[in-house]
Amino acid sequence: MADVQIQQTPDAGSGGGGSGAVWAIVVIVLLAIIAWFVFGGGLHRTSHTDINVNVPGASSGGGSGGAAAPAPSGGTGH
Repeated sequence: MADVQIQQTPDAGSGGGGSGAVWAIVVIVLLAIIAWFVFGGGLHRTSHTDINVNVPGASSGGGSGGAAAPAPSGGTGH
């Protein structure tokens, strides 16, 4: 049997730099698709979040800075 040795030298202009650009575009497209699913809603998600915060109303008198003091009791009552 004959021994066959094949040696290939890398070509400077074929596929080396172009494949890196293709992989960069593929990564950017995949990141854009993932971001669209995460931030844009994905497949027609129709959930709606309604947050209601009920804060008790502040009293109109007594600027003590904290809780309003109760009205004094036991007056003469004019």
